[in-house]
Amino acid sequence: MFVLGPLVGWLSIRPTATHPSSADRSRSGFRRLPQFILASFLAQFFGNAGFQKALERIGLAASVPITLGALIVGGAILGAVLLKEPVGRRKVIAMITLIVAVVVLSLPDQPVTEPITANAETNPTGTPTLPGPTLPGPIDLVVGSLWAAVSGLAYAFFGVSMRQTLQTGLPARNLMLISGVTGSVALWGFCFATLGTATITSTSPSQWMLMATAGCLNFSAFVAITTALRLLPVVAVNLINASQVAMAGVAGVILFDEPITTRLAFGIALTFVGLIILARRTRAPIVITD
Repeated sequence: MFVLGPLVGWLSIRPTATHPSSADRSRSGFRRLPQFILASFLAQFFGNAGFQKALERIGLAASVPITLGALIVGGAILGAVLLKEPVGRRKVIAMITLIVAVVVLSLPDQPVTEPITANAETNPTGTPTLPGPTLPGPIDLVVGSLWAAVSGLAYAFFGVSMRQTLQTGLPARNLMLISGVTGSVALWGFCFATLGTATITSTSPSQWMLMATAGCLNFSAFVAITTALRLLPVVAVNLINASQVAMAGVAGVILFDEPITTRLAFGIALTFVGLIILARRTRAPIVITD
């Protein structure tokens, strides 16, 4: 918002030549703005907040595949209904392959157990009993899964609305600014209403710096995905976006010396296979005539 606001303001007052066709497309784009503002609110509020609630209930390993699965499938359905973008057999196979890859990459390598302590319970033989991993209960599992699905569907609706509005000719920078303002008003208002001013002002400078850094990175990612939505169908963008899980695994190996496990290698291989299927073009048949 702080970056795009001055840019959009300067470009809006700069004189440019207008054409009748571009004016008609702009009017069509303005009619799409209410839907886009709603989609921005859902993505910024329910998409982000829903994923956070899912993390609280069921953890990262379950939240990521459910969210990305809902994003991919929901984006394909909404793209076919609202944008008339066909979903052929090749894309369906790529969707299934990448969803399986996300699930594999999200699985933990081994169950996490707490270390033995002096207060550890003992069995009748006198040996300490290790407490097992804390698993979500049935209610947490259902509620957390629903939150993750809501998050993915909110992102899917936002992606489709973004591409639909971009096709009317409205500049991408304007839509990014609208989305940023919508999210800032909604999330800041919610934080002030639930946390209060005292809690927000007690945030340390280092925490503000981390959030500012994360915001810059998020802005870069937002620019990239908006550009992709201008050029590619929603299904393709969401499928390529799902490869971030494999990228995180590779980054862990390179940056943090994490071990290359069979699960990691298999998940990355599945990701490559899914992307290759998505990028593969069907050649037209060669017809030989006399």
